[in-house]
Amino acid sequence: MSQTKRFVLLAGAALSLGSVNAALAQQSTSPDEVRAVVAEMLSDAESRSSLLADAGHDSKGFMISGEGFTLRVGGQLQFRYLMNFRDDDNTVGARPGDDFEPGFQTARTRLGARGNIISNDWTYVVQGNFSQDGGTFGLEDAYVEYKLPNGLRIRWGQFKLPLLREELVDDPYQLAVERSVMNSIFTQGRSQGVAFLCNSSWCNTGLAFSDGLNSANTDFTAPGGAALAPVGEADWAVTGRIEFLFAGAKKDLRDFTSPRGAPLGAMLGLAGHYQQSPNSDNTGDIDRELFEYTADMTLEGGGWNLFGAFVGRWDKFRNGGVDADFNDFGGLVQGGIRVAPNTEIFARWDAVFLDSDRGVTEDNFHFITAGFNQYIAGSAIRFTADVVCALTETPDLVGLGALPNTGIGLLGDTDSGEIVGRLQFQLMF
Repeated sequence: MSQTKRFVLLAGAALSLGSVNAALAQQSTSPDEVRAVVAEMLSDAESRSSLLADAGHDSKGFMISGEGFTLRVGGQLQFRYLMNFRDDDNTVGARPGDDFEPGFQTARTRLGARGNIISNDWTYVVQGNFSQDGGTFGLEDAYVEYKLPNGLRIRWGQFKLPLLREELVDDPYQLAVERSVMNSIFTQGRSQGVAFLCNSSWCNTGLAFSDGLNSANTDFTAPGGAALAPVGEADWAVTGRIEFLFAGAKKDLRDFTSPRGAPLGAMLGLAGHYQQSPNSDNTGDIDRELFEYTADMTLEGGGWNLFGAFVGRWDKFRNGGVDADFNDFGGLVQGGIRVAPNTEIFARWDAVFLDSDRGVTEDNFHFITAGFNQYIAGSAIRFTADVVCALTETPDLVGLGALPNTGIGLLGDTDSGEIVGRLQFQLMF
């Protein structure tokens, strides 16, 4: 019997004895009669103990379970100190002319609950985050899954679409302090929809029908826009991803790191996404159609890791009666190695290649990130320090709305030397 149940039974017995003592004060009762009453009460409490829930904590968080249900409650804290260095003659982005911008940031303060109800076939996830600017609590994930025969699952609600792997790897399991600039421009973010998922020993697949890229927390009438990173509602969207596992298991590839002694893991991912915005005859509306595609490769094992990704997007607009279409691309390569059992150094290159028809002065943007991780209790308690350097001037990214990005720390600069130093402490509970 668990400690929780024992505590409840003892509490019940104490209350029962209190009642017995009160009764003895009213009348004369033999000791044998008292013992018989107490034994009967304890026996009855023991028979009812199966209705009580077990409570405890494991690597997945705090847990309460009972007949047919589990509830796990957990969270995450990422606390940062950022130092942004730019040219003092800079005239774009956040606080132009300020060549040094330091400060603390509570990047993520996340709370969530997950579990199953009725049986293990029915699972749910509800998760939200307090914003880094203002502290407002916003919904992130809210979905239900049901297990179908032959390893299939159906998911409905709000979740990340199965597209870019860098986005699909959860925040605490990234290699650097924050995801890349490339990811911030091409990311799928979260959407509302329905997805069919299937995992096997050699292949993972996902197919989703949704409201489109970055459409979390939007009503079905929410308008879209012409931003470089799409937001708002599409009329409809479909996303598909397939992952081929050549070595290792899916659980071993949920992050971008590999402890010493870990087995070899190798996975190739291919994905595509198409969406169509609302179409109307109103010349003031922005009609948008896009197709995004990506390929990625993950290799890791024995204290080293390597990841590379390519992404492309065909983007077609009709805005104010003017038609335009663009082809933009992105690339990323990153890797790390454990120089000690709990110390890892890493480096990353990512780039964005915009269509020159966008009318930009600079259409190629390159970024370098390098740093180290100190794992104190795996990813649950971790310290990360890194530096991000923009190798290209970025006023055109500012003009297109991709910068400033305070999550990454880049604010925009007319010079090609913007540098951000980042320190982060991470706690998962």
